[in-house]
Amino acid sequence: MYSSRRRFLAGVAGGGLASLAGCAGDRTADETAFTIGLASDPTDTSRYDNWGGMAPYWTRVIEPLVWGTDDMQPKPWLATDWTATDDTTWVFDLREGVSFHNGEELTADDVVHTFEENILTERGDFVYGWLHLEPGSVTKIDDYTVEFETTDPFPGFPGTIAHNMIDIQPPDADRRAGKIIGTGPFTLEEVRRGQHVRVERFPDYWGGEPTPTELTFRAAEDETTRTDLLESGEVDLIYNPSKGRLPALRERDDVRVDAQQSAGAVSTWINIHREPTDDVDLRRALNHAISQEELVGTVLEGVGEPARGPISPVIDWVDEDELPTYERDRDTARELVDQSAYDDEELTCLVSADMDDGRTISQVLESQFGEIGVTVDIELLENASVKDRTSRGEFHLHVGSTGSNSPGADYIMWENFHTMGVDNKDLYEAEGTGLYNLGGEVDALIETGYQSYEPAAKRDAYVEAQRRIMDAAVVVPLFYQEYVVAADAAVEGLELHPIERFAEWRDLTRTA
Repeated sequence: MYSSRRRFLAGVAGGGLASLAGCAGDRTADETAFTIGLASDPTDTSRYDNWGGMAPYWTRVIEPLVWGTDDMQPKPWLATDWTATDDTTWVFDLREGVSFHNGEELTADDVVHTFEENILTERGDFVYGWLHLEPGSVTKIDDYTVEFETTDPFPGFPGTIAHNMIDIQPPDADRRAGKIIGTGPFTLEEVRRGQHVRVERFPDYWGGEPTPTELTFRAAEDETTRTDLLESGEVDLIYNPSKGRLPALRERDDVRVDAQQSAGAVSTWINIHREPTDDVDLRRALNHAISQEELVGTVLEGVGEPARGPISPVIDWVDEDELPTYERDRDTARELVDQSAYDDEELTCLVSADMDDGRTISQVLESQFGEIGVTVDIELLENASVKDRTSRGEFHLHVGSTGSNSPGADYIMWENFHTMGVDNKDLYEAEGTGLYNLGGEVDALIETGYQSYEPAAKRDAYVEAQRRIMDAAVVVPLFYQEYVVAADAAVEGLELHPIERFAEWRDLTRTA
């Protein structure tokens, strides 16, 4: 299993955000209250993941039935156990004695209400394919037992619903109006649009009363601003500080810096159904043109790991050692270009303007592809425009990421690479094409992995599918994502997770 070298070194240096002495600024606030600077705005109502003015990620106000371990496996949370009674039926036993923030006890009625009235009704058809549930598929057996009927065999169901957004709320809650009632260790107390979300300790939390009395999640999307806030002592902890200032931060005795391998990966995705990138020789040439090590070392300043495949190896069925290797080799790349159908066309490469380091990464790609005789036109666009262009197949290359916000990561393979996955289905049904789907045996391998209850069989099928995807050069892997957390050295008790939104705040403390 892959492990980040920086994660390892950080552990040797201190073992969590706890080892250094000092303080980044003189804080006079409550010593049990903490302020966290996020790389996204938790109050941005234009985002899909914002309910009633609050992002359910990070805050730990709401909770799902299942959580995820550090090695990306599902573990009991609001549910204590689950059993597959047949290929499409799951029975979940609920934890007894769990209190909502309104004082009511969580029961099966709340689970049925949440799934049937909120998740499956409010959030649209995409949920059906993601969770393999349809309206009417969740039923109460008794007060503490719930049955789920999936649309088809889906062994990954428990891990897939281990997700912050698959939370349980009572009928009294109204997420559209901002009335969020969860079971988490913190209660929602204040939302200031464009500024912060503030939560307070829930003393009746089923997992034991948390240590912090209050957490404020501050919107500080600019990395320079976040870093300034940490150094001035206005916040206790920030995600993804300025890369250029990381060396100086690591030298300070009053700041603790840690890096965590995430479940995300960034690649250049290639439209294999559009000329001339439908030519495998050209796609292999593009792979041989890139040095992932150079990209990580220069543009990313060491934050990230060079990638060999499109999926982060923290996911347990990924084995990058079994994938084809494309070393940077300009001579081989030029020979492949010469024997391909490429005829000096300008390849369109889409990059989201909101992507971290997106502009610089695209400039490196443009230069390195140019060195092998391939001309690329980089288009920096808003996310909505990128989605619109890719959905219509109006591009050759797209710099984008893929990852998982739950331990059940099967949907990465299905959505991206299966012919009937969300990325490919519309174009396949309309034109018989798609974007990144090889079809045939790769579809069959993905289906085998998706429906296998045996971990070894799942892994074998998915690894073979990834090997064929890389042999056909469907993507140019760039880097496996890491995220960096910098904190006042007096802060202790933060537990990082491969899914950064699974951060555990309950044990945060501050040393004298």
